[in-house]
Amino acid sequence: MLPLFFKILSPFRLTILIRNIIFDVGNVLLNFKPGQFLMRFVNDEIRIKKFANNVVKSETWRNLDRGTITLQEAQDEYIERYPEERKLILLFFSQWQEMLTPIKHNIQILQELKSNDYKIYLLSNYIKEAFDYVQERNDFFSIVDGKAISYKIKSAKPEAKIYQSLLEKYNLDPEQCVFIDDVEANVTQARSMNIVAIHYSKDTDLRSELRKLNVNI
Repeated sequence: MLPLFFKILSPFRLTILIRNIIFDVGNVLLNFKPGQFLMRFVNDEIRIKKFANNVVKSETWRNLDRGTITLQEAQDEYIERYPEERKLILLFFSQWQEMLTPIKHNIQILQELKSNDYKIYLLSNYIKEAFDYVQERNDFFSIVDGKAISYKIKSAKPEAKIYQSLLEKYNLDPEQCVFIDDVEANVTQARSMNIVAIHYSKDTDLRSELRKLNVNI
């Protein structure tokens, strides 16, 4: 057996070949900014921030992501809980599709990676209706090699189950994967499972971050 210090310093650990690129969808490939979207209708930043926290950061929304409740059930729950915001809730649930717009420079990177013979996977929290909508309208979905979407798995990031589902379904070695996500907790969970991860933000140069990992892009 190799001594521990050799395992840590071994160049074989430092030069593992990345073969699989795993993308989150929301705010990595497609925009999802409810607060920004609702500001088009209500010019009250404090109210909109509170609304966004109450809705998309709630356990009800998590259950939507997990696929355990329907959109209608969620809307009814929110109206019952926040009757003073009934009109805004109805507006949000009737027009949410409009905010799911492409992040073109990252989609371009995804397409280049595919052309460079990397396997492309999606690991994302998405409700069924939203995922059906974006999958029909964005060509990049047709070139991915696999996906784990929360409503199908009945598990949402950062729960370990959804990560494990992707790894097991496609027989992926976590150390040969790079995962890109905009939520720190999701990145932390990936790293705890030996997946290399990039915490993405609007200031991230994704191409540069991938190159640091010796990804050909």
